[in-house]
Formats: sequence, structure tokens, C-alpha cells
Amino acid sequence: MPCVGFFWRGRGWGWVIVTLAALALCGLPLLAKGEKSGQVRVEGRPGAIRCVMEGACPVHNEIASQTVRWVIDCSGSPTVASGLEAYVKAVSGGIVVDLPAASSPSVTWEPGVMTFRWKAPGAKGSAESGLFDTFTPPAYPLGPGDKLLITVYNVPDMSQTVVVDPNSMITFPVLDKVSVKGLTVSDLQHKMEELLKQYVKEPQVNIQLLEYGSRYVNVLGEVATPGRIPLKGALKVLDAITQAGGFTNKAGDVEIQRADANGHIESKTFTQEQLLAGGGHDSNIYVLDQDVINVLPVKSVYVSGEVKNPGSFPYTKDITLLRAVALAGGFTQWAKKDRVDILREKNGQPLVVHVNASKIERGKIDDVPLQPDDHIVVHARKFF
Repeated sequence: MPCVGFFWRGRGWGWVIVTLAALALCGLPLLAKGEKSGQVRVEGRPGAIRCVMEGACPVHNEIASQTVRWVIDCSGSPTVASGLEAYVKAVSGGIVVDLPAASSPSVTWEPGVMTFRWKAPGAKGSAESGLFDTFTPPAYPLGPGDKLLITVYNVPDMSQTVVVDPNSMITFPVLDKVSVKGLTVSDLQHKMEELLKQYVKEPQVNIQLLEYGSRYVNVLGEVATPGRIPLKGALKVLDAITQAGGFTNKAGDVEIQRADANGHIESKTFTQEQLLAGGGHDSNIYVLDQDVINVLPVKSVYVSGEVKNPGSFPYTKDITLLRAVALAGGFTQWAKKDRVDILREKNGQPLVVHVNASKIERGKIDDVPLQPDDHIVVHARKFF
């Protein structure tokens, strides 16, 4: 059962990967309690929560036979979203996160944010339990072809750009070959500092990932140039679509397909409006290696019969029968307005909805909201 621990360093947070089993064996907290001067905000839903920390917030971990507990200390009053009371409790001086050990809990630490995921009762599939909650840039193990900018502060001759070779090694001054196999950028930064201590007094190393060599996403559907997009650093959904040439004029909703820890493919669909709106964490998420972004064709409604310009028209949430007829140029003089049919599918079966459009025009009845793929048929009047 994996989790991520972390430690305080002089100029920021780093992190190391440990296992719950290892923590249980050693019986030690991940971080001893220390001076606290930060604030904590907890958001999310059962199965996937984020603890956003501002300032110094010591964290430690406790493992019992039935529960995995995380304690986050803070100086102010923590804020906890409603609906999380069964798992997160605000206590004096911080919060306590209690997750059932049988729910396969995991925690990911990234600067300023801890993300907890577990199998909450009633969660339906990975899409509902946090698989798509990639709100912070992912950290991958380094691999062949990855390009890094390594800076050693106050030792400019050592700073340089390196590329991971096929054996997962980099070459660096005075250190010669350094293995990066299985390490993230943060792991390598810590390792480099330890190795350089024999040559540099209190070395401070910064590593910037310039480009992943072998990680990619596939962008398909209604984009200008569908295909494989290399992950050159962290990308969000809209970044990947932009690199694929942007939306076509037929683009509609965007479907993200992603594999869970067991290799099962889950999908989640966002509207363009959600992606472009900004200001939240629910839509323009960070993409992960081998995600598939499928830009679906825009949903349409169809108008035929006695209208001036029959055809298909983009579906919108506020489109109604009369608005669709207006898009089609309006009724002809031969239209039988008191008998307009809406053809649609319901539960896999064809359905015909008869509508008196004349009464709608006179305000006698409400206009009829349309659904995607509705087909409006305006019949002709009979004179004999």
C-alpha cells in the first residue's frame, strides 16, 4: 500500500517514497512535530481529498490494524469541506485524517498539497474516486531521454544540461556517472546534494525538468493535427490540445481516458465551457503519461420539413424547439405549426414527441427544451 512521506529542508519541501508496511516496521513518524506557523484547508469528496497547506505545517503518520492516521499541525483554524466529517476532523492545533486500512488508502505529497485517495463506500469506479483529480503537476520517475537542467548554487562551472542515457545514467562534473533509475526530480536533487558534499560545502542543487524523453499523450478527434504529443514537462488538457493544433470548428466535449492502478481504462468527459472557464480544479487537469484525449464532435440537433433552411445545428444547453426552428430560417408558409414532431431516442428506443408550436408562439404553453441529436420534423399543411 504506497504512500508518500516528506521532510522539511532549509529552502523548501522535498519528498521520499515509503510504504505503509515500512512505516509500521520502523514505528516512526514521517516528520517529527516542530514549530508550526501554517494554515490548512481541506477540500474534495469522500475517496479523494486535498489538504492545501500554507506555511510550516508539520505532519506525522500513525498506523493501526484498522486505520491509517495522518496528523497535520497548523497554527490557525483549519477549514474542512462539508461531507468529509467521517474522515477528517478539525482538532486543537490542526487536523486528523483517518482512513480505513482496508480501503487501499494512498497519499501523494507535492509542494504545499497532500492528496489522499481511497476506496470510499458508494464510490462508482475510479473516475468517481479520484483518478482524474490531477490538480498538481505529476512527478514521474526519470528515464532514458529525459533532459534536465542541473544548477549548483554558487558553483557556476558545475551547472549544466544533461540527458539521461539508455542505462538511466547521467554524467556530471566530479561525480562522473550517476544513476537516476527509479528517481523523481526531487529524489535526484537530494541524491546530488549528498554526493556533492565531499566536493562542495553545503551544496544546494536545483534541478529543472526540461523535457520527458519517452512519455506522451494521444490527442484524437476534432483537433487540427491528431496524434501523439510528447510530454515536455507538465501539461494540462488544453495545453495538449493546443499542441495538437487546437479545436476544429466541429469540436464538442472532451473525453479523457486514463488507466487506473490495475490497468482498467476509465473515462471522464468535460465540456469546452468547463475547460475554458478556468478558476477551478475540476476540468483543465494535468494530463498523465499515456492518457488519451478524445475531442468529440459537437452535439447537434436536426431540423427538417417546412423550414426555410433545413439542416443540423450545434446543440447548446439552452436550445429549444422554436430556437432551433429560428436557426433553420423559421417556418415556411406551408408549415403545419400545430403538429411538429420531435424524434428522439430514450433508453435505446425511438420516441416521438408531438408539439403544438403555434401554442408556443402564442404563449399558451412553454417552449420545449431539446436534447442532443433531437430531430425536429415540421409537417406541411394539407389543403385537400
